Amino acid sequence: MRPAPWKVRPVPTVWLDYATGVGVTDSGARITPKITGRRKRPVLVDLLDTAHNLSAERIMLTGRIPQQSLGEQHWLITETPGWSAGGHWLSSPPTGRFTHGITGRKLEVRLASEWFTSPDDSLTPDEARQAWVATSEALKSVARDAELLKSPAATGTQMWAQSLPRTLDPEPLDPDTAELLHRTAGQHRIEHLTTGAAACACGACRPLVDVGEQPRGGFAYVDGRFMYASLCRELGTGPARRLTGDQAEDLLQSNPYARARFHVRFTVPEGWNTLGALPVAHDDADEGWHYPNVPGAGGQTWVDGVELKIALDHGWGIEFLEGIEFTKARVLDTWADRLRRARERLAQAQDLPPTVRGAAVSAMRAILIQGIGAFASRGRETTQVVWSAREVPAEAASTLVRHGEAFVFRTRAPRPQGQAAALYRPELAAQVWSRGRARVLECPTALSKRLPGVGLTRLGGALEVDPATLLAVNGDAIYTTEIPTWSLPVATGGGDDGEVGRMRLQGWLPAVKLPTTVAERNRLRQRAEAAGPGTATSPQSAAITADTAGDPAVEVVAEVAGA
Repeated sequence: MRPAPWKVRPVPTVWLDYATGVGVTDSGARITPKITGRRKRPVLVDLLDTAHNLSAERIMLTGRIPQQSLGEQHWLITETPGWSAGGHWLSSPPTGRFTHGITGRKLEVRLASEWFTSPDDSLTPDEARQAWVATSEALKSVARDAELLKSPAATGTQMWAQSLPRTLDPEPLDPDTAELLHRTAGQHRIEHLTTGAAACACGACRPLVDVGEQPRGGFAYVDGRFMYASLCRELGTGPARRLTGDQAEDLLQSNPYARARFHVRFTVPEGWNTLGALPVAHDDADEGWHYPNVPGAGGQTWVDGVELKIALDHGWGIEFLEGIEFTKARVLDTWADRLRRARERLAQAQDLPPTVRGAAVSAMRAILIQGIGAFASRGRETTQVVWSAREVPAEAASTLVRHGEAFVFRTRAPRPQGQAAALYRPELAAQVWSRGRARVLECPTALSKRLPGVGLTRLGGALEVDPATLLAVNGDAIYTTEIPTWSLPVATGGGDDGEVGRMRLQGWLPAVKLPTTVAERNRLRQRAEAAGPGTATSPQSAAITADTAGDPAVEVVAEVAGA
């Protein structure tokens, strides 16, 4: 079923600062908020009225947006006289949907940070508007019919529908196989590897760094440059063929790079002393995934061939139970190449202010990552707000969250049909996520060479660092107490030549208290990101400079892992 692009039109937008209400129109004209009463600062209804008076259909908010703790009232759930609320989305990033009581005009409230990354959310309304224009122009330079839609995810899937070769009509998976993928395919890897509250307590996973014995050390932040764009080549799609255990084993032996997933039972080998190679879902789905690494521990999981090959290459015991073989095709190749070229155009746009350039580059990453995630989406959820727990339907009880006096629950739209159903391609998302998890373990560098009978040498990635230095993995990022040599620029003897997909050093702190929680680690990442590589040295004392080795955008904004 070939997806058809949506017919879109420009959405009149005002860009406003959340705290002051000051902002700009699409054309850059200055806006001052319409504030009722004797308030000095605007509240939400003032922003709605200001946008309505300008015939806007969307508000893009910049600045510091309130972060709600569990049980606190959400900033979108407040009195808005003259407006009715309906169909908010209160998870991150939130979207407010309002209807004017007299004119009936609808107005969406969205965050610029859904698209643009900036230090401390410091983008001004006009900088966000300029970044939007620059992003749009960059996409049009590689695809004339490209448009920015309501979200990065929608933009990504729209561009995919527009990019498919005319001769290609990828067959969707049969419903049973699609459902199996939906249940068994995890996203990017998130794993904290120090002792403390964030460590996995399953018994089959052990931390690699004991902060009791080593409370302080360096903090290196390394991540992949536009990583997912390098992982979209010749993916598998429908039709899919189900395999027995013997057939699955024969397939992997005869074609280790087959587009396939395998249901296996595994055992961690004796002497294994680093992070785990294969993902296993926790019994409680809300706890996500873990990666057993204790020698002798085992598990049962569905895994892509690229991850399974790494485990087999490192001596893991594998028993094949069944498999699924996909049909290889070039379904995302053109799409990923267009995004890569648009990003390069932005990264080299020296006519743009540095902050705007960095924000626009980050929008390309949002379109890439969220577009891939959208392939696994089975329909949009909305949040409903009621003021009594008795009004919450029984089937939605598991989604209930309290926001002040309000009770908020989620409802799912009916499964998409027709045009929307053609965009449901869980096999594409599953393969890119699997390739991403494999790439963060073993990543080619500019130093890598393929030797007969050996394969690639001088790799980067989490399996190529001293396990005693590995603090965490988050998406395409790793955090270590020492700087991996391969993450440095080629000019200083490292493996980063500026190519898309390379893992490179983003920031370095020479002596810090090591993190025991995810929150502590995120704060260190932000500090390291702000500090940059600086004059950090590798374990071999190879000095690095502030030169970004072919990636002008990194001087402005370091891409945030996993988002």
